Order: sequence, then structure tokens, then C-alpha cells
Amino acid sequence: MKRLDFIDDIRGISIFAMIMIHTNVYFLQNNIAYTLIELSQFAVVAFIFCSSYLYYLKDKVETLPLFWQHFLKRLKRLIIPYYIFLAVYFLFTFLKEPQKLTPNYIFQNLTLTGGIDFSWLVILFIELTILMPFFSFLRRKYSIVLYMYIIVAVISSIIFLKYTPLPWYRFIMWLPWSLIIIYTMYFEKIRKNTFLFWGLTLGFFAIFLVTQQFVLVPLGHSLRMYDNKYPPNIYHLSYCLAGLNILYFLSQKGLFAVTRRFIHFLSRYSYEIFFIHILVIFVVTVFFHFPFNWVTFFLAVLGITSLVQVALNYFLSTL
Repeated sequence: MKRLDFIDDIRGISIFAMIMIHTNVYFLQNNIAYTLIELSQFAVVAFIFCSSYLYYLKDKVETLPLFWQHFLKRLKRLIIPYYIFLAVYFLFTFLKEPQKLTPNYIFQNLTLTGGIDFSWLVILFIELTILMPFFSFLRRKYSIVLYMYIIVAVISSIIFLKYTPLPWYRFIMWLPWSLIIIYTMYFEKIRKNTFLFWGLTLGFFAIFLVTQQFVLVPLGHSLRMYDNKYPPNIYHLSYCLAGLNILYFLSQKGLFAVTRRFIHFLSRYSYEIFFIHILVIFVVTVFFHFPFNWVTFFLAVLGITSLVQVALNYFLSTL
């Protein structure tokens, strides 16, 4: 299938933003670094959107055998890179922090039930792999059930305004995150209707402001995006959906044309880059102690990660 520029733009910008989030978190005392972390929180929603959009463009999963074929193919795509990453991560941890490698820690990492924080994204995409064809089936056969599900998912995102974060979020996070899949399922119609597109964008932003000022502030709940993300509540989701629509608009206007080659490189290898940049951060922070500031640390991680990916591509091309 021909690559779509706006999908590569959104996904490339999102992995760029994700790397910035994970490097800037070491410099929370810096106001600019902290602000950029907050502004960049659209990244996970954008990844879900891109994955869902591409799925619905070619959705042919209409029978149970086809579902299993789709699921196993996708599972392999998600799990194999994760376990390769885990093997390297365990090696580095053994060399520098062997006390961390307890049987329970290893088990949690292998089963995606805990361990390293970043593994939650892998299990989320496994969960969403099941939900994408399920929603498509409901839309074709039982639309009333789909609407009822949407209501339940929205209610859950409202409840989580008070109860996020939760220590067991991995087991319930699929419910509010699934609203992004459903939005994506209707995005083709939305993007072709200018009034609807901007109406929804403004609506999302209004929900973000209302929940911030009239729910979270009175509750004394943190306004930090990190504290509203596990599982995501409507405050976090509405901000991210508004940001997603703006990213789409900027892509359509050609704002990313100048840097498109690099952005599309990040997009094409986004899943691999996600794991590589975690390892780069680990090595740089645990094995070395350079006097970075938030800018140089971000540029170093981005640069090293990109070079490692280029070297990996070259190596794989020679096999």
C-alpha cells in the first residue's frame, strides 16, 4: 500500500515528541523542558490513530479465521522487537545494576505485567489489535452495541478524572484508549467535512478546559498530563485529540515539508526507534555521566538513536 504523507508526518512527529518526553523528564526543574513534555503528550494518541487509520483502510477481517491470522501476524510484529529489546536491556542491567534482575522483575517484563515502565505501550497495542476488528464488526452488524460501548468508554474516562493514576492501569487502560480507535474509524468522514472537523477540534479543546477548571482543580487533582494518563481520562484524551487534529491540519498545509525526509524516517522505523531510544537513554544515564542540559541530552539521544537505526538497516540489508 502506498505510504500516506500525513500519516508519516503525524507518526514521525509523534516519535520525535516521545523521545523529547523521555529525555526532558530528567530536567523537570527547567520550565521550558517541563512545558514541552506537557505539550508533547499527544504522542501515544497519535500512534494509536496512525495504526488504526491504516488498519481501517484495508480492513478485510470479516471472519474468525481471518481475525486469528491478523492477530497472530500483528502479535509477532509487536512481540519480537520487544523481546529483542528486553534481551539487550537485561544484558545492560546485568552489567551495571544486577540487583534489579530479580525473578519477579524478569517475570513481569516477560509477561508485560510490570517491570520496565515502557512495556505498557506494547500490551496496549496488543489489546487494541483485538479491539480494531471488533469495532469494525460492531459497526457493520450491531451499531447499537457500538454506541453503547462508546457511552461506557466515555463514562470510564470521566470516572478516571478522579481515580487516575491507578497502580493496576494496565488491565483497564484499553477501555478509554479505545475511544481513539473509534474516532479514527470515522475520521475519513470527519476530515472531509470542514465544519465538523473544526467543530470537533474546538469541542475537544473546550472539554479539556472545562474538565481542567471545573473538575480537576476543585478536586485538587494534579493537572500534569502524566498524572492523568494511566489510564487516560477525558482531560488527557480531549487535549490529545485536539492536538491530533491540529497536527493533521498542519501536515495538510505542508508545514513539515522541509523536514519531511527525516520525519518520515522516524515514522517508517517508529516502533524500532521506540525501543532503541530507551536503550540509548539507559546507556547514557547509567554508564556515562556527561553534563547534559535538556537540549543537548535530547539531541544526543535523538542523534544516537537515528544512527543506530541507520546502522541496523544497513546490517539487515546485507543479510
